[in-house]
Amino acid sequence: MTTTAHRPAPTALQALCHVLGAALLFGGAALVGVVALTTETGQWLDELALKQATDAIPGLSTRSRELLDLLPWVVGVVSAVCLAVLAVRSRRLAPAVTGAAVVLLSNLTVQLLKRVLVEKPDLGIQEAASNSFPSGHTAAAAAAVAVVLLAAPARSRALVALLGAGATTATGVATLLNGWHRPSDVVASLLVVAGWAALGGLVLRVTGPVERPVPGGGLVALLAVFGAGALAAGLLPLWAALRVPGGGFAAMAGCAAILGVSLLAAAALAALQAPRSRRPRP
Repeated sequence: MTTTAHRPAPTALQALCHVLGAALLFGGAALVGVVALTTETGQWLDELALKQATDAIPGLSTRSRELLDLLPWVVGVVSAVCLAVLAVRSRRLAPAVTGAAVVLLSNLTVQLLKRVLVEKPDLGIQEAASNSFPSGHTAAAAAAVAVVLLAAPARSRALVALLGAGATTATGVATLLNGWHRPSDVVASLLVVAGWAALGGLVLRVTGPVERPVPGGGLVALLAVFGAGALAAGLLPLWAALRVPGGGFAAMAGCAAILGVSLLAAAALAALQAPRSRRPRP
């Protein structure tokens, strides 16, 4: 008789990690909003970063800007194709259904925050006092990536996390270049989506089939290290922006924050997803 490798059923500690991770991610989004929206320094840096990013490539054609606007749609279409392939190969609908719930809840949360719950005070700093926090463009792309990460087999999750971090970073930076969103809008959306994905991972941890241990922890660790490094590296241009308004330092700090949060969120989700197994029924 052959035996199947398995791990014990999810423990209370493992469930707590998912819930606590989601709480920290949601709390991070709230903290970003408080600093960026309600403080003079936060609003000033956010607005400066937007202006510098919009003017960073003065020769960017209208056609190029239109292509940048299509990035969330491209990420969404590619993610949908990947999800369909994964669903067919695994013959399981639970990851797709859970991913769809993550997409719905993420985008609903972002739209509620932007249109109903958040009121940005007019501190006389930003030209457009209307609220753009958080970014719907980024939420759409990040949620699409999260769906694929939830559905991906264990051996592929670290790679999916890496590619997904690249896609969300590109989408977030594109919104800056096109003048749609400020860095805080993008970062908050990334955190909101990651929070819902962490809870989706808990659902799949409880309901998913047994998975064999696979390598990939090294890549996940590298994602975390480079994410933390990007955030740390962004402190230098942030410090410079507070002293020298010109030079593009605020935009550099904003892009570093987007990259860092994308990598750290991807690493956190990949770590929470592995292993995602339970004791098989006798």
